[in-house]
Amino acid sequence: MNNFTIKQIADELDAEAFGDLNLEILGVNTPSKASTNELALAMDPSYEEALNSSDAITAIVWPGADWKKLGLSAGIIAPRSRYVLSGVTHLFEKKLEIIDGIDSSAIVSESAILGKNVSIGAFTIIGERVEIGDNAKIFSHTTISEDSIIGENALIYSGVRIGARIRVGNNFICQSNTVIGVDGFSYVTPKPGAVEEAKSTGKITASSRTEGFERINSLGTVIIGENVEIGANTAIDRGTIENTIIGDGCKLDNLVHIGHNVNIGNTCLICGQVGIAGSSIIGDRVVLGGQVGIADHISIGSDVIVAGKSGISSNVPSGRVMMGNPAMRMDLNIESYKAIRRLPRILAKFTKIEELISKDK
Repeated sequence: MNNFTIKQIADELDAEAFGDLNLEILGVNTPSKASTNELALAMDPSYEEALNSSDAITAIVWPGADWKKLGLSAGIIAPRSRYVLSGVTHLFEKKLEIIDGIDSSAIVSESAILGKNVSIGAFTIIGERVEIGDNAKIFSHTTISEDSIIGENALIYSGVRIGARIRVGNNFICQSNTVIGVDGFSYVTPKPGAVEEAKSTGKITASSRTEGFERINSLGTVIIGENVEIGANTAIDRGTIENTIIGDGCKLDNLVHIGHNVNIGNTCLICGQVGIAGSSIIGDRVVLGGQVGIADHISIGSDVIVAGKSGISSNVPSGRVMMGNPAMRMDLNIESYKAIRRLPRILAKFTKIEELISKDK
């Protein structure tokens, strides 16, 4: 367990502290449940009532809070609450345990190159010519296939599958049961099929019927940059010819699917159940809300935010906030929604006008 004084916590957070700075903290908790030796996370005025009713004598509070009136003996001021919360959770993190070195049940190829202080958990398989950087921690039941390179300080949780020839930068974090480098979903019919006919004519006829599909194999790989984090049960396809690319600093949530040849820029935030179809290009600092769907061969500029459940079916320029399906600028989507809500009233007025006209006749 990590124990810290108020001063140590404030110094780590580069934050202002007050009261008895030598008080020792054993953990953190919500304002209503914090005990006398826990730091209450009351970083907003809305927590004042809960803090007053708890046993807490230390807290992280909002700027301008009267800590003496709140009955506190010490605490820390949080000018940006969620940023401070990030620092606090790092300090008090309860990390999963893994043995030092290589578990006896792991299978590590003789041609693999392991850096210093690498830990490999039970029943993990490291393939031929794999390179793993210093201080990597790879938990149980993970597979890293041939010719892949994993950078330094990697943290790879149980059940992850990393395919062949994958390149991963330093400080990589990957949650359980994610698969990186699977074959892309790419097929072709021997002659022009229904999809092609529908795109060109808007119709489907007997002439476009096909008896089956031929696979287009994925010859590319996946390139993942520095400081990337990937959630659980996410799937990333390798490229068909060119590589699938995830840029530096990107954070992918659980249950995300990245199609073949997708190129994602730096510092993007991709929330749960997002699907990005093949060959789409995403700029830097893009935020995709939960369940956003992006069609294939779409280009999205930098500094774009897409609201949850939106569907992107055409290119989006930089600096846009998009919403809806089909997605449009957020302000236009809101006006469209308002207009739809007004339709029943408008139709009722038309009905009355028709009735009046009919009576006049």
